[in-house]
Amino acid sequence: MSTQAEYIRERDPALRITTAVIIAVFITLIGYVAMTVGSSPTVKGASFIWLPAALQLVAGVWLGPWLGLLAGGLGAYAAGILAYGGWGIVDIIMNPVAGGVANAMLPAILFRMYRVDPTLGAQRPADVLSGVVKAVVLAVIVLVAGYLNRGLQLPGQWGFLLPLVALFVGARVLLGGLALNKASFVAAIGIAVVSCAASALIGAIGATVGGKPFAAALIDPGIGWFIGDTISAFLGLYLLAMFTQRARAAGIIAS
Repeated sequence: MSTQAEYIRERDPALRITTAVIIAVFITLIGYVAMTVGSSPTVKGASFIWLPAALQLVAGVWLGPWLGLLAGGLGAYAAGILAYGGWGIVDIIMNPVAGGVANAMLPAILFRMYRVDPTLGAQRPADVLSGVVKAVVLAVIVLVAGYLNRGLQLPGQWGFLLPLVALFVGARVLLGGLALNKASFVAAIGIAVVSCAASALIGAIGATVGGKPFAAALIDPGIGWFIGDTISAFLGLYLLAMFTQRARAAGIIAS
């Protein structure tokens, strides 16, 4: 009887749908705050502090490309509607498409294509907690570097130099020596970076549809979008390492 109950639990689609709804709600709430506090001064709704990218990545990897797309895309779309009434074509490009297709669906496809284990080789997920703390510290450092530039007022593209240096140097210093499988972790980082670059490109296209020249849109919001999403996606990787084993045991993980 217990074996049959376990089988039914693992195959119950309602559990995965419920998980998608819960993740979408969290993306909506966190995204609403992100868009309200950290939105680009020139492109409404383009948040440079996009923590929902962590949950969008997790949704895609755990739930598969289609449920991940729905959770990540609709959650971001709802956040935009709540934050600034954004529901038009530009907002669809920047939220459901960028957030759903690039940040959630693309990682789901790439993790499966390259057979990356979402546990990232973590034998004891509790040990990854120190990595989460370091990733949060890295996120804060990058954000502080970004806001510091407002005081320095570096011209044009140079304005993104400080957060980029903080990202790469900080990642090198803080994230070395973690108790994860290095091959899996490096592959996952590559997937996160590619997905965030795709999201930023789509965001820039959205800004272009809104009337901004493409070259200018690649700089603002493009570069800031990429940095903010990448930092948040790194946090998502640690969430995968910590909780994938439990999600898999509960039958949430897509087969």
